[in-house]
Order: sequence, then C-alpha cells, then structure tokens
Amino acid sequence: MDIIWYNGTVMTRLQSIIKQLSDDIVQTYGIPDAEFSRLSVKRGLRNADGTGVLAGLTRVSSVKGVEKTAHGVQPCHGVLTYRGLSLDELVRQLSPDYQFEQTVFLLLVGRLPKPDELADLVTWMAENRQLDPAIIQVIQNHPSTSVMNTVQTVVSLLYTVDKHPLASQPDDLLEKSLGIIAKFPMIVAYAYLSNANGKSAKYVTPTATMGTAEAFLYMLHEGKPVQDLDKKTLDLTLVIHAEHGGGNNSSFTTRVIASSASDLYSTLAGAIGSLKGPLHGAANQKVCDMIDHIQATLNDWDQRSAVCDYLKEILEKKAYDKSGKIYGLGHAVYTLSDPRAILIKEKADQLAIEYKKSADYQLYLTIESEGPRLFQTVKKTTKIISPNVDFFSGFVYQCLGIPVPVFTSMFAMARVSGWCTHYIEEGLSGRRIIRPKYQYVS
Repeated sequence: MDIIWYNGTVMTRLQSIIKQLSDDIVQTYGIPDAEFSRLSVKRGLRNADGTGVLAGLTRVSSVKGVEKTAHGVQPCHGVLTYRGLSLDELVRQLSPDYQFEQTVFLLLVGRLPKPDELADLVTWMAENRQLDPAIIQVIQNHPSTSVMNTVQTVVSLLYTVDKHPLASQPDDLLEKSLGIIAKFPMIVAYAYLSNANGKSAKYVTPTATMGTAEAFLYMLHEGKPVQDLDKKTLDLTLVIHAEHGGGNNSSFTTRVIASSASDLYSTLAGAIGSLKGPLHGAANQKVCDMIDHIQATLNDWDQRSAVCDYLKEILEKKAYDKSGKIYGLGHAVYTLSDPRAILIKEKADQLAIEYKKSADYQLYLTIESEGPRLFQTVKKTTKIISPNVDFFSGFVYQCLGIPVPVFTSMFAMARVSGWCTHYIEEGLSGRRIIRPKYQYVS
C-alpha cells in the first residue's frame, strides 16, 4: 500500500486520488447564485415571496400561514385543515379514544368514521399489526444506529411478504395502506430496541384493544402498562403530525414517485428517505439538543436575563452550533402561529406538572416568548416567527419516555397516513408523470 503526503496529511495513494477528485467536484458542481437569478429559477420551487410554486391540486389538506392582499403577503394565524376540517375543529369532533385511527379513516376515506366503522377499523388494525417472522429476523440481524434507516429498509421489505404487491385498485391500496400504518409502531419500536438491546430485545405483542399510540408505547417500554395521560398525549401528537399538505418535502416526494406508477412500498421508502433529512424531519431533535446545551452551558439558565443574553449570542452565530438559528422557532409557511404547536403545547403544560419538569419547561416558555423579539432585533428584520410544532414535541416525547433517536420515526409513524393518502390521490387524479425542467448552464 503506497503512503503519501497530501496537503500535510498522511494518506494512501487511493485516498489522495479520491481527495483530489473531490476537490475537482466542488469546482465542477458549484453553480453561482447569479445564474439562478439571471434565469429566474424558483429555487426550492419557491416564489419570490416565499410561498410555494403551484405544482398540483389536492382534496386531502390545506396549509395557510399568510394572507395575500393588494398590499402583498400579510402574516396571519396558521390554519391546517384535514379534508376541509380545521385541525382545531377536528380535535373537537374526535371521540376521546382512538383519535389517530379516526384521523386515518378521515384522510383515506374522506369523512370521519361511524362508531361501528371505527370499532371495525381498530379490530382490523390490531389483527394486522404483527410483523412477519422474516421481517422480525431482518430487524434482529441488521440493527442500525439510525432507526429511520431500519424503518426504510423494513417498509421496502413489506413488498416481499405481500402476495399481490402491485395490486393497485382503490380497495387494494386502502387495505395495503391500513396494513402498513398498523405495522408502523411495531417496526419503529422494535428497530430501536434491537439496536439498543441487541439480541435481548423483547418483541412484545400489544393487546387487541390497543390503538396505535398505546401499542407503540407498550412495545417500546417492553410490556409496561401505559398511563392514560401518556396514551392520550401520543394519540394527539399522531393526529397533528398525520398530514401537512402536498408540498412538504416528503409528501411531494410521495407524489413524484407515485406519478411514475411505482408501487406503494417503494414510494413510502422514498418518502421516509426524505423525512430522514435534517432539514425536514429531525428539527425536534435539534431543539432538545439546543436546550441541553443551554442548560449545560449556563449555570443560571433559570434566569430570563441570562437566557436572553445567550439567545442573542446564538443568533449572532457566536454560540451553540454557530448557525444563527434558534431551533423550533419559525416555519416555511406559518407566521403568527402554528396550529399544531398550540395544541401540543397544551399537552406539554400538563406533562410538565405531571412529571415534575416545570423548571425545564420554563426554559422552553422563556425561549418561546423572548426568541421572536430577539430574532427581529439581532437580524434587523420585521419578519415574524413563532414556535413551530417541533419546538414542544421533543419535550413531550421525552416526558413519555421516548428516546431521542426515535423522534423522527415518530413523525413517520404519523405521517405515513398522509403519504398513503397522497399516493392514492396522485394515482387517481394526477395521470401524468411529474417532470420539471432543469436548464443546462456551462
């Protein structure tokens, strides 16, 4: 093996070649910002005002964060609707138990279930929740430090245990969707346990009366009874994460792959890959990491003035990860408020008291109240930001005993219902492969 020096570093000849080529790649792939402006490219499929380019139509959900007036775009309180029902109204209409299952029915079918339909759905999902022994063996034999990596692999493998994986009539897709949604809590929980505990990881079978939220917590905590507050809290978080329009990265990924007439399993694997990206699905992990950092760095993190001073340093790119971001504040669509954050904060209030975490929670409240003001001052902007759903969700998950490595998979466990819905809608109404243009520049 040849050993050489390259820019003061000892490496093998092959490593030096790769390094030289990578230096070339940086030059080759870089396209100046001026080129995007010259050709009026809407980067990220965004309009100049920050709103998304209109790429399709949907009857699944809508997301509103601004009002368009004669004077331009104006901030407003956020509104999220599922099948025409605002999230607030939906939560009021849902019966107390099996709220996620009711939401799944609403998204997939287009209306809320009748009591007997809900009972049948809960029973069917419980009966179809268990994983095939071959799938369990794959999880056992190939643990990954990334739960999302395992989840993506297993969802692809579900194709192999489906007797008719390419069946694509509406009834076929409804049954496949419900089956995948039912299995998701088992996949996520066992993927984490297998990596954390190795061969000693327990595969605990939930009871037939457990809904998705309770089944997941029961499996994750290896058969320990689930408290009613914990079950109902997780049930609500699944509801508010279930869907968020067709333009978010993972749902749009679903639409793009579905438009090629690919199968449901392959499409969902693509959506999971999208959600795994830190710019999409891992924001609540960054919030928790930021909170931990503040508490470890400041001796007086319980003092508002000390927290404000440190938030200012974070915004000035002098502290934490030097990104200049206060994670959990601000959203691509919402301005004055995120309706999901409002609902999950109500649960966070309860959990902070129940689990004696009021001091920790107060730090969140301080950042919530002071962060937007400091953002405007430091950044010298009038842009309005507010807490998004990720700001409080990590705190809630920690109160429920859910480990940080599972957070993004929790998002997927809920959002898979929306992905399945978009897959079906794209197949029935899209009728054309999505194929935007990329302009060659020399």
